[in-house]
Amino acid sequence: MSKMKVMFVCLGNICRSPLAHAVFEDLVEKEGLDIHTESCGMGSWHVGEPSDARMRRTAKGHGVNITHYARAFRPSDLDEYDLIIPMDKQNRNDLKRYAGPEHMEKIHLMREWDPQGGTEVPDPYYGGDQGFENVFDIVSRSCRALVDELKERV
Repeated sequence: MSKMKVMFVCLGNICRSPLAHAVFEDLVEKEGLDIHTESCGMGSWHVGEPSDARMRRTAKGHGVNITHYARAFRPSDLDEYDLIIPMDKQNRNDLKRYAGPEHMEKIHLMREWDPQGGTEVPDPYYGGDQGFENVFDIVSRSCRALVDELKERV
């Protein structure tokens, strides 16, 4: 069996998806799982830039380092990754425009794993520090549940 690959997706790949990438990668490493993790944005405005400083600071305050530099989604990602996890419905809809029928079962909203429910991870970009903390909480508990589920598969 080949190594499982998980891709997290948001709009610009500077807040939500790099956080999910870093949190998930940290949990996977601690669990000793062999899962490749990546993140990307549906837009290309920030390609090559580091993640938002506020998101990096929030994550670091919780012991998670975000070292990712933004990259844009590529249609080939749909073939390369086993799970593609957008942060909101718009990102999901954008992904589905590129997806064939064989890709649909790979695409799942991040909050499908949130034990507290919900549908979307809100974009904290235009808000204050509390928005980044809220996103950290949502992503952290969702990633934990996802890792627990994947432990049964890999």
